[in-house]
Amino acid sequence: MRFLHTADLHLAKPFGRFDADTQAALRTARLGALRRLGDAARTGKAELILIAGDTFDAEAPPSKVVRRALDVMSEFADLLWVLLPGNHDSLAAVDLWERIERDKPDNVILALTPDIIEIGDHVAILPAPPTVRNPGVDLTNWMTDAQTGQRSRIGLAHGGILDFGSEEGTVAVIQPDRAEQSKLDYLALGDWHGQKSITPRTWYSGSPEADSFKGHSQAGALLVEIAAPGDVPQVTPVPIGQFDWRLLALDFFAGTDPAQQLIEALPASDRDKMLVRFEASGRLGLLEQSQLRDTCNRIVDDFHYFEMILDGLGIEQAVDDLDLIATGGALRAAADSLFEATDLQGRTAEDVQIAQIALTHLFHVAQQEPSQ
Repeated sequence: MRFLHTADLHLAKPFGRFDADTQAALRTARLGALRRLGDAARTGKAELILIAGDTFDAEAPPSKVVRRALDVMSEFADLLWVLLPGNHDSLAAVDLWERIERDKPDNVILALTPDIIEIGDHVAILPAPPTVRNPGVDLTNWMTDAQTGQRSRIGLAHGGILDFGSEEGTVAVIQPDRAEQSKLDYLALGDWHGQKSITPRTWYSGSPEADSFKGHSQAGALLVEIAAPGDVPQVTPVPIGQFDWRLLALDFFAGTDPAQQLIEALPASDRDKMLVRFEASGRLGLLEQSQLRDTCNRIVDDFHYFEMILDGLGIEQAVDDLDLIATGGALRAAADSLFEATDLQGRTAEDVQIAQIALTHLFHVAQQEPSQ
């Protein structure tokens, strides 16, 4: 048999750090991921789509989002969707799950109790639904004694693996060898937002749509094939994500061309589907820093989102740079004072950083002013 393993869609996630347009686009992409999952299942000739928790980002998501999600699943009537509660949409969300139970299409199965779900004659799903956001116990224990006959045994759970950790800060309680202990052919896990193999039979699918700059592997799902009960599953990553999140950390040195270094490090295509967090470190002269800032401002609209963080960039001290701010008067006096404050001697690193930022901004503003 074949099935698609996914988790952590977090539908209706607010994305509060972004502007309104980006928030809307990211929320739309997550809802669109449901349809892309259905398409991927059909392409891969899968029979089931297992969602290992956190389909929704909150216990009370907007009613319209719930309706849209169920509508998408109903469009794929040839597939069975198995939904497990997670941390964000645990069984404590009584109203949510009662509403889904009432409105769901016939091809949606809710895994709300730790009971065997038989799929046809050959498959048994063993779910471990979180009762609350942080249950604090290993809810997969019951799988060991579950009697499934000759069926393929597929565990479905959400949470942190012992000594591995959790995406949401929950207690890591699931045993890393749960699949082996409970004779599972496969354990489908949710909670960690990047794809990761714990054992050949135990996988985190990751989120089908990226949601952070943590550097996870490409957002997607897992196509799982089990030839026969007891066989090691064949697991194939399937890309699903619409947006590409990039953390770009560059170290700069005075005397180089920082603008060119940045341009060469950025992708040349598909920038409109990219969210970039650019973090600069090292040391540059004031003129070089101004050139780098100008380059960032010039390319920012090429990307769906571009954030530059230059606070970690130190100043390569050169008095000649101050002449580019002013050669005299109050402005030069301010520049001299800030320049002196960038020396660590007798100052805290925090005070020096504040002075560096202020001096950089002063230089940049002075460069933008029309010459007198």
